Amino acid sequence: NMRVFSMNLPFAALLANGYKTLETRNGTMFVPYEPGTKFLLHVGQRIYPDGNRHLEIMKADKSLYGDDNTDTDIDMDEKITALKSLPRGFSKGMAVAILEIGETYETTEEERCDPDIQREVCAYGTDSGRMVTEIRRVQYLKRGVRVSGKGGVFQADVPVDAIPEGWL
Repeated sequence: NMRVFSMNLPFAALLANGYKTLETRNGTMFVPYEPGTKFLLHVGQRIYPDGNRHLEIMKADKSLYGDDNTDTDIDMDEKITALKSLPRGFSKGMAVAILEIGETYETTEEERCDPDIQREVCAYGTDSGRMVTEIRRVQYLKRGVRVSGKGGVFQADVPVDAIPEGWL
C-alpha cells in the first residue's frame, strides 16, 4: 500500500523522465510529508491544457542542445518528444514511476518567474502553483500498474515486484 498522486501528460512524463524536477501546486498537498517521503506517480487520463507553453521553455533550455550547440530543430524536437513520452508498456491510467520528494515551500510569482525555476517546473511562473515541491529522485517502475486515479494524495496497492530495487 503506497502513497500516490496523479499528474496529466505531458508533465507526468517530464517528471518521470527526470526533466521536471520541481512540482508546483496551488494547494498544500505535499506540505504534510517530510522530505524523503516516497510516492508513486499516476498518469491521469487528460492532457494538461497549457497551450504548449512548456515547449517554449524546453526549446530555450541550452542543456538540451549538443555540446557544440549544433543540434538541428529536428534533433531538438526528437529530444523533447522523448522527454514528453512514456516508455512502451506505460500509459494513462497507470502508476508509472516512484519518486522521492524533497522540501515543499511557498513561493511568490516573482520567484517562480526566475528562468531556472521555470525550466525545472516546465511552466512559466504565472502558470505555476505557489507551493513548490522538490523532486529528489525518480525512477520508472519495472512495469506500469493500473490504478484508479483520484485527487490529492491517495493510497494504492501495487505489487512489490513492480518497484525497482533500492526503493523499499
